[in-house]
Amino acid sequence: MTDLERGLFLPDWNERFVPCTRQTWVDAKALSEEAWLAVLCELQPTVIVTAWSCPVIPFSWASASDCPLRYVCSVTGSVKPRVSRALLERGVLVSNWGNLISHTIAEHALLMVLSCLRNVQHWSALIDEPQTMFAMMPLMRTRSLRGKRVGLHGFGAIARELVVMLRPHQVEIAAHSDGVPAEHFADYGVKRCGSLAALFADSDVLIECEGLNDRSAGSVTEALLRSMPSDAVFINIARGMLVEDERALARLADEGRLRVALDVFHTATLPSDAPLRLSDNVLLSPHVAGPTWDTYPLLGQAALENISRYLDGQQPERLVTLEAYDRAT
Repeated sequence: MTDLERGLFLPDWNERFVPCTRQTWVDAKALSEEAWLAVLCELQPTVIVTAWSCPVIPFSWASASDCPLRYVCSVTGSVKPRVSRALLERGVLVSNWGNLISHTIAEHALLMVLSCLRNVQHWSALIDEPQTMFAMMPLMRTRSLRGKRVGLHGFGAIARELVVMLRPHQVEIAAHSDGVPAEHFADYGVKRCGSLAALFADSDVLIECEGLNDRSAGSVTEALLRSMPSDAVFINIARGMLVEDERALARLADEGRLRVALDVFHTATLPSDAPLRLSDNVLLSPHVAGPTWDTYPLLGQAALENISRYLDGQQPERLVTLEAYDRAT
């Protein structure tokens, strides 16, 4: 991991925290593909601790009969950019942060829902030009969350955290996610929608928390968005590529059809001339729904505890199964 990642996740690192024969820090981001492979061949690690910056672990090295790699411990959530499916099939253990920050992402989603309903993006302009509450209301069109129909596209750990956070607002909650058993929705008291079309058409608030895969990519079309009730809220804290056309979101927001808030986009950074940036009716956050400042060290500590378990001959927690790998982004 990079020095920045080390400072975020492991600010108080001490080699005594995880006693072992040899520990080596490598900023693999700064290495070429060939240099990264050479480092692995030289170090021959049994355990690799990764963060976002780590490149893919070369299967040509990891699949060799004499390769000592047994465990990849990711301090982050995503493992696909670094670990091939073949590594799991080979029996290498892989863990990540699991559901440790599902609550921070759910909190951010709820923040965006309430911000859209109260039209937060227009507050500054109205403060600059003071008006009475009665004069502001036709401009602000503030709405309450209570009693709304909330749809969740996806029903993983983040969606389940959202169910808990939404309950006090006395909302009706429905969800749709391919492959999730009906009884799983029932366990959380959530209505299961048989189709994405039904979910969008019946939701006053739609929160995207589905994983990105071949089936879900581009599944949120303009037609689906237009099927939502007028002045509905669309939130995306999952993956930008779930939405087929980002320009459609800007159009619908500018038409007054939807209230839109996004933490993720098609690209890592949103160009200054992108329609979403130019719309006054879209609320954007810079992909910060994940770990909060105070949870980074907690994630690092959880990774250290997992490494200690492995070295003590115990099963690490939050292991990534093949099923979870296939559903993940």
